[in-house]
Amino acid sequence: MKPAIREHLGRLRAVGVYGFALIAGLLAAWAAQEHIQARVREIEREAEVATAERLVAAVDLPAGTRLLSAHLAVRGIPLPWLASGSFDADAADYVIGSILSTDIKQGETILEAHLGADIPEPPLSDLVPAGRRAVTLPAEEINAAPGVLRPGDLIDLYVSFAHRGQQLTASLLQGVRVLAMNDAADAAATITLDASAQDAVKLVAARHGGTLTAMLRHRGDLDAWQPPASGNLAGLMGIDTKVAGARPAVSILYGDRLDIEAGLPHSDDDTGVEPAGRVLP
Repeated sequence: MKPAIREHLGRLRAVGVYGFALIAGLLAAWAAQEHIQARVREIEREAEVATAERLVAAVDLPAGTRLLSAHLAVRGIPLPWLASGSFDADAADYVIGSILSTDIKQGETILEAHLGADIPEPPLSDLVPAGRRAVTLPAEEINAAPGVLRPGDLIDLYVSFAHRGQQLTASLLQGVRVLAMNDAADAAATITLDASAQDAVKLVAARHGGTLTAMLRHRGDLDAWQPPASGNLAGLMGIDTKVAGARPAVSILYGDRLDIEAGLPHSDDDTGVEPAGRVLP
């Protein structure tokens, strides 16, 4: 074989070796990248653990506490960590009113085992804070349909009444808490409200002197809205209404002076009676 041919084959062999090494290196880099990406995806899948919402304690609760809505919170719990006997968010009505048989720390999941034996409902007076009053009204008198309001709801109360020939509507009370609802089929539906002693008097007076209307508000809406003191329908709708003014003054002529406004005496004692000894012509 000629030397030139051998030299050419040697060069081709060297190029082939380098090319193979380059291709092998590229394949190795691609394989390493794929392995890393696969591992990253696996780690991300492990981090994306499915959760379920469960009822937990919103604050530290000692044993013997009767659970209220303010004691409960909702938290997402990873499915592998779900304890048997826990309650989902829809079971709040079942849990509220139960008695705790053990202490629960804030954030701990509330379990069936934490609830004591079922006992009779406490008297309504136990739900009334000291210094407050419970006022019970027929639900129909505040236009509250049975089944709409529930204990713990907040409502605003408005009263409509006749005053000086006009029908007025005014804000009576805001943010009133519903203590209890009785919507039994065999009795008229009633609603019991939490009120101060002064507000309780307002409720009773408004019930007898006007028509009450309840408006439901969100539990977290604690802002005190300041509505106008009162308003008639025409005024609230922006319709101009004529207000009867005072009658025009009548001039009264006396022998020694002129009184412009009737009914406003200008005698010395402001009684409208001329002093003794003075004679009108």
